[in-house]
Amino acid sequence: MTFAADAPANTSQATPFDKAEQLYNQKNYTAAYQEIDRLAKAGNPQAIYNLGFMTELGQGTTKDPKKALSYYQDASNKGYPVATYRLAQIYSLGDLGVTKDVNKSRQYLEKASNAGFDEATVELAVLLFSENKPASDQLALKKLDPLIKKNNYRAMHLKAIYDISNGFKTKNEAAVKVGLASIESLAKKGYVPALMAVGNMLANGNIVPQNLEEAKKIFTALAQDNVPQAKESLAAVNQLIAAKAKAPASKAKS
Repeated sequence: MTFAADAPANTSQATPFDKAEQLYNQKNYTAAYQEIDRLAKAGNPQAIYNLGFMTELGQGTTKDPKKALSYYQDASNKGYPVATYRLAQIYSLGDLGVTKDVNKSRQYLEKASNAGFDEATVELAVLLFSENKPASDQLALKKLDPLIKKNNYRAMHLKAIYDISNGFKTKNEAAVKVGLASIESLAKKGYVPALMAVGNMLANGNIVPQNLEEAKKIFTALAQDNVPQAKESLAAVNQLIAAKAKAPASKAKS
């Protein structure tokens, strides 16, 4: 969930949100809210979404979950897919005082995906894969394909995970190799989820040969960047290294 500012193709071109974004980044939330409110009153759905975002957090206005939800719904109804995606998250978690509703969440995901919002498409593909049905798998792959063609890393990573898991399930070694190659390529480009995946594979040794020192290097770098779960993974690898170091001594004593 983030403040939504315009990203014009020509960065020298001014946008309606320049002033509001500048004020927001300066943490002048009251003035930013007033500027966004002015744009929202003109019917701008992106501005209405931003009112929801700031109202949810209590930035420049009183924190009000119910009012924030209303803004998100209004922006979604006016065709702003980021708001629709936020509604999907809200109903998935039961956030902002709503009752958790996975069906409603999926409907919003599908709406946001159909509107061309890539994050929603990836999340929808995750749900489809979780159904463990061949037809759902094929639909998920079909949805991911356009994103993969434009180098969406999250879509590429999800497809790679599918290739590996499905390859093992169907004993298709070629599919596993394709998935591994994709994850390794993403890791070399610095994509954090792929780096975590490679680190875990090196630590576990189930898919690729175990290499605890390489896993340690990966998790150390990620932990320094405060990547979630990296510190825990590093601690686990260090325990494995310590256990291996003790193993020869134990055998020698016996």
